[in-house]
Amino acid sequence: MKSLVKIILITVPAFVICMLIFSIQCTPAQGGDNHTHPHSHGSGEGHSHSHGSGGHTHTHSGPAYTYLAMNGEFQMNPNDSLTQNDPRNPSRLVLKTSEEKGTMTRMAFYAHDDMQKKLAECGYQFVGSRPDPFYYPEKSKTSIWDVFEKVEDYEGDCAAYKYVISRSPHGEPIHMHLRYGNDIDELLALSNAPEDNAFNPWWSTYCDIERTTLCD
Repeated sequence: MKSLVKIILITVPAFVICMLIFSIQCTPAQGGDNHTHPHSHGSGEGHSHSHGSGGHTHTHSGPAYTYLAMNGEFQMNPNDSLTQNDPRNPSRLVLKTSEEKGTMTRMAFYAHDDMQKKLAECGYQFVGSRPDPFYYPEKSKTSIWDVFEKVEDYEGDCAAYKYVISRSPHGEPIHMHLRYGNDIDELLALSNAPEDNAFNPWWSTYCDIERTTLCD
């Protein structure tokens, strides 16, 4: 009987300790951003392509919260005629994203033909990620757009920039892609638009503001 009591006294505390360790390891980390869909961005897609099928529902994984890279000053890709000659493209973008929860991403857009003329500066909330309907998933599983919705007008006319979709800064040399408009689905669908003299499909490319050569 004494032996049985001894075994119980040794076994029970050991079991409790093991359960405590297990519960600590399995408890989700506290704090951090509360987004539920990590996503990643790849590089290497060109401008010219033959057109494929529409979008797909999907799941995807990769480094989380890449929209936090929406920081810095960018210009139209030097010597890239598809970007430089498309009047929809701002000549310069100034982007500011804080890592603080709930804060906005601030974007400033400059006139296509004047890098000193600010057209608008607006505040955005990140609202999710969507696959590119041309590249994903057959050609690239990392061709994902970050989607931003305007929630604040700071300066100028923000009406034209209700939604911004961005292949947020990625690659080496660093570059990004951006479209803006009033309908997210229409902006995504431009990836499958027939090639025409209006610079469709719309694939603007932006480089670091100091760059003087192609960045993609």
